[in-house]
Amino acid sequence: MKRWQADEFGAPNAVLEKAEVPLPEPGPDEARVRVLAASVGLPDLMMVQGRYPLVSSLPVSPGQEIVGIVEQPGPGYPFPVGTRIMGNSRADIAIGGLAEHTLSPALGAMPAPAELTDAQAAGFPGSYHVAHIGLAHRAALQEGEILLVLGGSGRTGSAAVQLGKALGATVIATARNEEKARFCRLQGADHVIDLSEQDLAETVLELSGGQGADVIYDTVGGEAYEQATRAVSRGGRVLLVGFASGEWGQPDPQSILFNDYSVSGALARFRSEAERDLTREALSAFLRDGAVTPPVTEHYAFDDVPAAIASRSGGAVGQAVVTITRESVPEL
Repeated sequence: MKRWQADEFGAPNAVLEKAEVPLPEPGPDEARVRVLAASVGLPDLMMVQGRYPLVSSLPVSPGQEIVGIVEQPGPGYPFPVGTRIMGNSRADIAIGGLAEHTLSPALGAMPAPAELTDAQAAGFPGSYHVAHIGLAHRAALQEGEILLVLGGSGRTGSAAVQLGKALGATVIATARNEEKARFCRLQGADHVIDLSEQDLAETVLELSGGQGADVIYDTVGGEAYEQATRAVSRGGRVLLVGFASGEWGQPDPQSILFNDYSVSGALARFRSEAERDLTREALSAFLRDGAVTPPVTEHYAFDDVPAAIASRSGGAVGQAVVTITRESVPEL
């Protein structure tokens, strides 16, 4: 089988190679899956560059999120042969999803909804499931509240924009140019702050009548986090989701105490079984009703993986997906 991997850190076009490797053998609570499509995100780029904290050693095999067909389940894996599942690969041990086959850990794997194409399903858990866990379970976003999404044009940010609207919030998104601002509006944002022209905190306070944002969904970190927390409401909730700026937001205990807000993380792997089931039910209903529609903005062929990963630099818009064609993979 073929898999994209790198034996040294560096630029994707320089270090990634399509290698011939043995089929991976599943252990307990995992399965070998035939990959249909893989999501490509900023973590994949950082992984190849050697900047991703969860993958710190070589070799590197990117492609964290996949949709595929269960081919060989190991002991304890919950889905039978032939199930179309979406979830994670084992990129953490250099068995990534940008390959003809990968391993799917049971934790996080789930049947792909019929309403989603392969391209949409590839990144659905890492964007919409994370957003729902954060907004509905951690922050308890209520109808009529104000949601501020930092980085609303990214794949996780755009999911939060759509879900915020589906949950009845007024959504303010940030963007750094007009193209990204336009994309945020297409996802349903009520207001977009173009950070190349407007001050973040000042504009949020103006749009909210001085109240501030009830919930902040931070996919950016760094300076954007600091600015946003100057415009959080009393009793507000701040969700740490990502660090597209290159550094996490740095919570300030004094600011949290004297401005009366809370800070928590949002990561789907730490949800309870009850939260998982509620999220599945809610997202299925939103998909059926058309309240959310995952936007896939870039499609790449399997041979174009280095270009796909390189495209995630410079603040890419939306979701990029690599399709592994059925013809390129032997049938069972």
